[in-house]
This record gives sequence, structure tokens and C-alpha cells, in this order.
Amino acid sequence: MVPARRSPRPAPALAVGGVLAVLVLAACASPTEGGGTTDDVRTSNPDASQEPSDGPTWETPGEGGDDGADQDENGVPRLAPDAAGMPLEAGARGRGLPPGVDGPVDGGTGAAWSAEPGLLYVVTYGSSGCPTVAEPDASVRDGEVVVTFVDIPPDVACTMDFVPATSVVEVPDEVDASTEVRVVLGDQGTVVVPPAVEGRTGPVAWVGLE
Repeated sequence: MVPARRSPRPAPALAVGGVLAVLVLAACASPTEGGGTTDDVRTSNPDASQEPSDGPTWETPGEGGDDGADQDENGVPRLAPDAAGMPLEAGARGRGLPPGVDGPVDGGTGAAWSAEPGLLYVVTYGSSGCPTVAEPDASVRDGEVVVTFVDIPPDVACTMDFVPATSVVEVPDEVDASTEVRVVLGDQGTVVVPPAVEGRTGPVAWVGLE
């Protein structure tokens, strides 16, 4: 009896299977679209290795000599929400009274030395829609400090309220704040401001109330 012979394995099938396996492995190791491999998650995102970008930068109104930055599109001066919390620097303007100041019942215009040497508070009362605010720098004329106010366009519609606004004005170095100083407040009148008090707001001189 002749023993049965086993059928040989189909060599072509084995060869095809081996080729497919090689192709699959090659595909897995090939670079992905993001520049890495499927096994390298960290480099699959092209933005992952970039440094975080800086946040937005903000400019203080009036920086760079652009006076228009202190005004809205109608030419009306902008005010900080609270004069007591605004920066104590020349050109600062805010709603309300400066720290430590009580205004007169019927309003008015006044001036006082701030806690910062050489800086004067100028307080006015009027419409919040078109406030009267002082220019950042005063001048000296005939021994008096002269403060000028920002012009309001004539065609601006003003609100009917009556509230205080505070401006910070820098006076020339020649002014001696340790003595009484006469201050001309534009066309509002003239006051005699008491000497400065170191480290805090000085007494306020109000037009017509001295």
C-alpha cells in the first residue's frame, strides 16, 4: 500500500501574505500629516512645539502724543469711572471727587494740591455728557498758576445732570507749594490754594467760597 502524499503548501499565498504584512508595517511607520508618526502624538500637532504667543497689548489713552485718544468720536473728553481710583498723574481725569474731598452742596469749581508733589487737583461741576476738564499742564503768568480747560464742540448734546469731575494738572517746578498759591481756573474764577500737605490731599479752595 502506497502511503498518501501530503499536498504542498501554496507558496504564492505565503509570499503575498508576507508582502502585505510589510506594507502594513511601513504604513504605520510613515510620517503623518502633522509631521510626526502615528506613535508620536506629541509631534502630530504642528502647533504643539510653538511658544505661546504674547497676549494683547493695551495703550494708555493719550500715549504717543495722540491727544485724540483722550476724547470720544464727538470730541468729548473721556473720564475714568472713579476719580478716587484713577492714576495720580498729569492728564488723568475721572468722574466724582478726589480722595479726601467733600464738594459744596451747590457745586462749583475748585483746586487743591494732591498727595503727589507738583500735581494739582482741579474739580468742576457740570454735565456728565460734556464734562469740563482741565488741560494736563498749567502755566505761570504774573506769579499766578493758570489752568486752562478743554474746549467742548458746540454741537454736542449735553445731559441735564450736574456732577463733579476731577482733573490732575501738573504745575511748573518754579511754583512753591509750601505757600499759598493763586490759581486762575480758566474763565471760572481765581482761588487761593492753601499750602500742600505732604502725603495727602490738601484743603480745597472753591471759587466764590473763600
